[in-house]
Amino acid sequence: MIAPMNNIPELLIPAGNLSKLRVALAYGADAVYVGAAGFSMRPDSASFDLDNLAKAARMTRDAGKRIYVAINSLMFQEDLPMLNEWLVQTTEIPLDAVIVSDPGLFSVVREKRPELRVHISTQMSTSNSISASFWKKQGAQRVILARECTLQDAADIAKKTDIELEIFVHGAMCVAVSGRCLLSAYLCGKSGSRGECKHSCRWEWQLVEQKRPGESIPAFETGRETILLGSADLCLVEHLPQIIETGVHSLKVEGRMKSEYYVASVTRVYRDALDRYAAAPSNYQTDPAWLSELEAVSHRPYSTGFAFGYPENSPDQLQAHNLHISTHQLVGYIEKVENGKHELIVKNPFSAGDALEWIGPGMQGGILHVGKIMNERGRPPLKIEGGMRLFISFEEGVELPVNGILRRKAIQV
Repeated sequence: MIAPMNNIPELLIPAGNLSKLRVALAYGADAVYVGAAGFSMRPDSASFDLDNLAKAARMTRDAGKRIYVAINSLMFQEDLPMLNEWLVQTTEIPLDAVIVSDPGLFSVVREKRPELRVHISTQMSTSNSISASFWKKQGAQRVILARECTLQDAADIAKKTDIELEIFVHGAMCVAVSGRCLLSAYLCGKSGSRGECKHSCRWEWQLVEQKRPGESIPAFETGRETILLGSADLCLVEHLPQIIETGVHSLKVEGRMKSEYYVASVTRVYRDALDRYAAAPSNYQTDPAWLSELEAVSHRPYSTGFAFGYPENSPDQLQAHNLHISTHQLVGYIEKVENGKHELIVKNPFSAGDALEWIGPGMQGGILHVGKIMNERGRPPLKIEGGMRLFISFEEGVELPVNGILRRKAIQV
């Protein structure tokens, strides 16, 4: 097993496209994971074709980081020829590992690409040391533990095996066992295990008893809402010392479908937390700024998931409405900076003179006032809308870092 440097686990960040990958690397990821188009647990729009996968691998390698590729969707007989072709086509792409969730696929990878490191997907629901040791004997280098494992489970498995262990620490959760669900496939013909989940569990369901037609029975109520199947989001930043003490190798953030803003905010928080622990474990404390930053991005209510066991006394803490909440609104991403001019990809309107908050790698940030705004023709825009590419400066005359993000306090309704 490759031991974590200074016993600090790897920070593994999702990347749904090249832009998000670039942000993840800039904001402190040790490694990124991406999906292979056609073989991923996410739609092809959030996965990488061969050309972009090659670019992603080069970018990651140039940054001195690692890239793992998910080929973990449900594999049918008809998929096997395409899989074999993909393994041949990616021979020259420097991948650090592939993530698999099928024993047959595992054996194909080991046979055709024995040099490739293989990680066992959480879809395999590995939840004990015997299973982990089994995968080690078969030639796997890492197991991504089942979401249902507690931190104590992870610690026990780490002590009894010598295979790398990876756990989720942040992001969306699923009502099904380790994400293996038939609901979307049953209701929509779109399988979550094939990257096509329609999130049917988050529809506005009502529970009706057979002998009482038309009479709705609430399953779980909060305010005006009745929740039957929705999951809270996972957030374990307040528990990093306990996580590090388990001996797991990698801390995984969910979110290949999430925005660059999400990637930046979550990455910089967990990077800062891990770095502070590494610098002074005995003096480590949770910084309230981390929690505020995680509240600033779009999310559902946070919970600790199964990290400390099933919450029998308050099971409703695992359930949540499907409404995303955040304290801030994204304004735009800075793609390039030259002579005080910031090339900005606009996500929400703003105006000259507006006071905006900015964030950057390493918990950088502050408040600035928008100065001049020019469009690609060098003229002031008549109207600013999402999707535009603009060039802006700030009244303070500062230059922000590339991959910096502008945002404002969200208006609470």
